[in-house]
This record gives sequence, structure tokens and C-alpha cells, in this order.
Amino acid sequence: MKIKVQARRLSLTKSLKAYVKRRLNFALNSRYDNIQRVTVMLTDVNGPKGGEDKHCQVLVKINGQKEVVINERQADMYYAIDSAATRTGRTVSRRIERLQAKATRMKAAFHKMRAPKKMPRDVYEEYENEYGYYRHA
Repeated sequence: MKIKVQARRLSLTKSLKAYVKRRLNFALNSRYDNIQRVTVMLTDVNGPKGGEDKHCQVLVKINGQKEVVINERQADMYYAIDSAATRTGRTVSRRIERLQAKATRMKAAFHKMRAPKKMPRDVYEEYENEYGYYRHA
């Protein structure tokens, strides 16, 4: 799983980048095998004006699925990252569980659709009726 961190209108420090990677690794660790890449975009929308303007967008590419996109906007960047990471973990787990349940249902439906196995032609059952023994195929 590759985690790419980008920043717009915001200085991306080493500590902020490490924090993002640590939080996402923790949130997505259980689904590590199913994830191809993670892209995180950190943005300061209003600049120095203040307010709820710190935006964190997380894009997760899952094997065989569309991208999962999580947007979170808060007053503090670290709180936005925490919320986005938590939501990303829940959403990715739910999406992968649905995919696995669908595969299980499809497999069960396929087995029901298959024709029953026929007995080989050289195997016969013998039974006795009032006239003697007969072979039944």
C-alpha cells in the first residue's frame, strides 16, 4: 500500500506527513492486502482568515473496485486528518466485506446452477421384482 501525501496552500512539514501516514496505516492495517494506493490531499481553504477551513481528502484505490473518496473539513488540520482516517477505515472495511459477501453468494449460486452428477453408464443397480432380477440404469 502506497500512501501519497500532497498539500495545497499549506506547508507540508515532515511531522504532518508522518502523522498522516501513521494514522492511515493504523486505520487501514486490517485491509492492507486489498488496497493498491492511498492519496491524501491537505488544503487550507481560506488561508490565514481562520474558521473551519482545513480540508482533508482521502482517495483509496481498492483492488477490483472504484475509488473510495472521503472529504473532511474542520478548524484544525490534525482533527480533520483523524476524522478522515477513521471514516476511511470504516468505509473501506465495509466495501471489502460487501465484495467478499457478494463473491460468496455468487459461488453458492453457481454451485446450485450446476447439473447434478450422473452415474457412469457401467454402474447398474440390480433389483428384484416378481419376475426375477433386472438391471436398471
